[in-house]
Amino acid sequence: MNLWSLAGAVVFGGVFALFASWGADSIDSQAVRGTAAFFLFGFYCAIVIFATSGKKRSLSLPAQTLLGVALSCAVAAIFGASGEGYALAVVLGLILGFTADRWVAHVQLP
Repeated sequence: MNLWSLAGAVVFGGVFALFASWGADSIDSQAVRGTAAFFLFGFYCAIVIFATSGKKRSLSLPAQTLLGVALSCAVAAIFGASGEGYALAVVLGLILGFTADRWVAHVQLP
């Protein structure tokens, strides 16, 4: 496990644990929930882009897929999803993580 995988797991796991244990009702504003979800998605994109760009790849496909699942479960926890919502989040996270190499190829780094 490298630094990118560890950073992503700590952030997404921490947010998931925070919202799953306290419950999504602790934050009343949809704007705050949306901002938190947007921040997590941006953080995931940054991890995948910087860890897979260039000639040396430092994030494996299984690691980026697991981070995608962790991201989607954290977002589901933020919005207080039901069991079916978490199942959908896992499927979307698998798709997001597995196809990350395709959309990262379109990102131009300075």
